[in-house]
Amino acid sequence: MRVFLLGFMGTGKSYWGRRWAAQHQLDFFDLDHEIEQSTGLTIPQLFEQHGEAYFREKERERLLSFEGKDNFILSTGGGTPCFFDNMQWMNNIGLTIYLDTPIPVLKERLIKEQSHRPLIKTFNEEELGNYIAGSLRNRMFFYNQAHIKLATESISDITFDEIKKKYV
Repeated sequence: MRVFLLGFMGTGKSYWGRRWAAQHQLDFFDLDHEIEQSTGLTIPQLFEQHGEAYFREKERERLLSFEGKDNFILSTGGGTPCFFDNMQWMNNIGLTIYLDTPIPVLKERLIKEQSHRPLIKTFNEEELGNYIAGSLRNRMFFYNQAHIKLATESISDITFDEIKKKYV
């Protein structure tokens, strides 16, 4: 089983991925962590030193490295599905789950995490809300291609077995 968790930054992809992987003895991976391990740089350092285009290439390389793996849940970056043919690739080799979180919830979570998120670190609260809304508009085409869409405000105690029974 190959599961890819999608959604905007702050949706809880890593939280739910770890939780569901532990429930089913699956390996859990976070794509940003995988990129950091392979490059020796943090995500903010990659952005600062090489820019977003370079980051997206490294992101793609690490994503494709999962083709030979099985029995895992991978938390992707918020933009991962939107570049190259990443969304189609993930849909072809595994199960994609989009975690949909309301903008006010994302804004509340992300305002506290700005320092280690390069795309939003300079925004004030209003700018952050506008950025989230605009980014979601641009990304929905890709997110909506996921096999499963889960509204995060309704999954407080959902298990991965329940997801599979209901959606797969």
